Amino acid sequence: MSERVRRPDPHLAVKREVLVRYLDAWTVSVLRSHRSATYVESGTTVFADAFQVFGEFADRLDGHHLDMLIVGPETGQVMVGEAPAGLSVRSVADPANLSVAGPALAYLDVVDSALTEQDAWQLVTSLARGRAREVLLALPAAEQTENHRERLRAAGSACMVTVELVADDGRAQLLVFATGDSKHLATFKNELWAVDEFAGIRYRDPLDIERTAVDISLTPQLRPLRRVLLAELARRGSCTVAELQQHTLLETIYRPADAIGALTAEAAAGGVTREPVKGRLTPRTVVGHIE
Repeated sequence: MSERVRRPDPHLAVKREVLVRYLDAWTVSVLRSHRSATYVESGTTVFADAFQVFGEFADRLDGHHLDMLIVGPETGQVMVGEAPAGLSVRSVADPANLSVAGPALAYLDVVDSALTEQDAWQLVTSLARGRAREVLLALPAAEQTENHRERLRAAGSACMVTVELVADDGRAQLLVFATGDSKHLATFKNELWAVDEFAGIRYRDPLDIERTAVDISLTPQLRPLRRVLLAELARRGSCTVAELQQHTLLETIYRPADAIGALTAEAAAGGVTREPVKGRLTPRTVVGHIE
């Protein structure tokens, strides 16, 4: 009788795919704009994936330097294959000894690595002291969302998204991305929703009062977003679609383009006013709250 094959953890599968997808975009960006950059990772959970991504850019590394740092207790000696010219790999056992210059992206997972939350937040604070610094955090679902948003803002990351990864059995983890560049936040969200929708994970916005879990899809369910936009519109009275798209980007798990779909549905249902009253909604369209 063959041994039953253990199914991979769905949380880890989604985290790995999100990271790989964003690493592709991030690497292109930093190699185009900078001569050097650093990728920091806690432990070796997804190290092979990141190493493979950077290897695919070997032809673009000429004249550049990309540093991979594996940080945290029990890291030990990092074993890798042949690294392309321009890519170096090293380990740092004590997070307090980490020093980074130039742009950096850190993937810090305190659920599936030996890194503690205290060390993770110490690294976030340290890494944020510079331009073009970004962090992707995996945290226990019990972590207070507002608390970590405040900590990230204090560290210098003005743009962020927090999404709960909810498995079929109800287990959840938090995935947090923070950056100082709203365009990079938009890029991350595009990759977030492009993940394999059959991974056994749904997304949930920790700030959603109804705690609705949404299937991963390029065309996701928008009801939670409609609630958020109606609440924001009630607060403002009226505003342009572009302003609500910006609110969507900075305050929800959704993409700016999703705001168009949500507002179009609300306008068709008579839930908001719009000016002009006909035609497709555009960023310049003004929508208003109905009492």
